[in-house]
Amino acid sequence: MSYDRIEVTPLAGALGAEIRGVDLRRLDNQTWSEVHEAFLEFHVLAIRDQELSPDDIMTTGRRFGEPNFYPFVTGMDGYPYIFEVIKEPSETRNFGGGWHSDTTYLPQPPLATLLYALETPARGGDTLYCNTAAAYDALSDTMKDLLGRLKGVNSAGLKHSGGRSAHHAAIGGMKIQGADTADSYEAVHPVVRTCPDTGRKSLYVSRAHTIRFEGMTEDESRPLIEWLQAHQIRPEFTCRVHWEPGTLTVWDNRCTQHNAVNDYNGQRRVMRRLTVGPQTPI
Repeated sequence: MSYDRIEVTPLAGALGAEIRGVDLRRLDNQTWSEVHEAFLEFHVLAIRDQELSPDDIMTTGRRFGEPNFYPFVTGMDGYPYIFEVIKEPSETRNFGGGWHSDTTYLPQPPLATLLYALETPARGGDTLYCNTAAAYDALSDTMKDLLGRLKGVNSAGLKHSGGRSAHHAAIGGMKIQGADTADSYEAVHPVVRTCPDTGRKSLYVSRAHTIRFEGMTEDESRPLIEWLQAHQIRPEFTCRVHWEPGTLTVWDNRCTQHNAVNDYNGQRRVMRRLTVGPQTPI
């Protein structure tokens, strides 16, 4: 597609684009249409040079869908759906590290995540993304047939990362809540999901959240889960977003995974996050 109202610069061959020349506070219908088309084409948009209040973040998010509630971090005062992602210089554990798609343990996970940078390290603190649709396309027909018949059981417990309570206990700068109830959040979704906007199929399984396949034991499921995770993050399926204050990145959870790189110990990083567009995977 050609873009007349926005400047679009791809970040990598598989996915991702940097967007300039737009003020999200003053979007007309045609400009929004181009932003949305870029979102569907590139899956990850790093929209630069924005000055967004919490109200502006909510308004932008609602263009993609209604807000999702995140169960494990308290929202900002007056904005229960937005929470701050903070890593203080004294901390060594970050929030969002490890490859995953957001909240796959909910019955209706969010279509999109918006993350807005307020304070960024002098270096480091990037986020990696992978294109799970491209990863699906690269599979053999036999593997596609097998996966198309499987459903994944997804849990919020972070069982294979030491448990959510232990994970969040090491994050001191954020308003963590409810980590002790994480194991009660569980949802079953197709391992291969179809985007209703494009009709394209994507892998929907992660080492972080998928604990087994429905009808199979964890021991039986784990080798294939691990293989699929490694397959999805092959370099040719990835891109990298470098953050700077005023960047809003929005990504499509239906066909991507992300991983916040924890390489900036001793520096402060402050972001605001909103998830939107609850959607039942099909």
